[in-house]
Amino acid sequence: MATTHRPKFRRKDLKQPDEFMTVAYSVEDFVEHHLTKVIAGAIAVVLLALALFLIYQHTVSVRERAAEQFYEGFSALSAKDYKGAEQKFEVLIARHPSSTAAALARLYLGLAYFNSGDLADARKALEDYTQGSAPASLRELALMDLGAVYEQMGDYAKAASTYKKAADLKGPESNNARVAIARVLQLEGKRDAAIAAYRDFLNSNPYAAQRDTVVQALANLGVSVPAAGASTAP
Repeated sequence: MATTHRPKFRRKDLKQPDEFMTVAYSVEDFVEHHLTKVIAGAIAVVLLALALFLIYQHTVSVRERAAEQFYEGFSALSAKDYKGAEQKFEVLIARHPSSTAAALARLYLGLAYFNSGDLADARKALEDYTQGSAPASLRELALMDLGAVYEQMGDYAKAASTYKKAADLKGPESNNARVAIARVLQLEGKRDAAIAAYRDFLNSNPYAAQRDTVVQALANLGVSVPAAGASTAP
């Protein structure tokens, strides 16, 4: 008669915990002995997230305040309240020196100084701005303003070199910068150089918006100008 094969168990085998129980006991033991560390780690993660959120909120708040102060300064400048604009821009730069709004405020602060007749502060503000990493379009405008400051101060050599830097950028103000260079040469008493600069401008830009200004300047120098498109060479 066939007998059923049954596995044999030893007393020793029955005393061995199975794999699941072993893992469960290990986890329980780990948590029991390291619960404080686990809780501390969880708290640290929460605090880090909270800190990042607060930093973000602070950054947004700073940007908003800086933008609001810039708008106030720009509004004062547009209303020709130059002293008021100076105050607004100075406060913005002092409180938020690294903000984007403060970087732009430095340009408009120079313009406010210039319009209020404070040429020394205008020169410093614009020199600082043009020596920074401003976008080309804004750097061109700043150079034109700085050239005008030098021109008003009677420093024609620096005015000419500054206008040339603006012209070399080949931006929207390039033609105005070239005319300004010729004008400064005229103010210096360099008649022949000024005439040559004006003529060169007309030859390369016969239909430029600045044509009438240049024609009048040449007329004041005793030089007649042919019709647009014709050479102005002597």
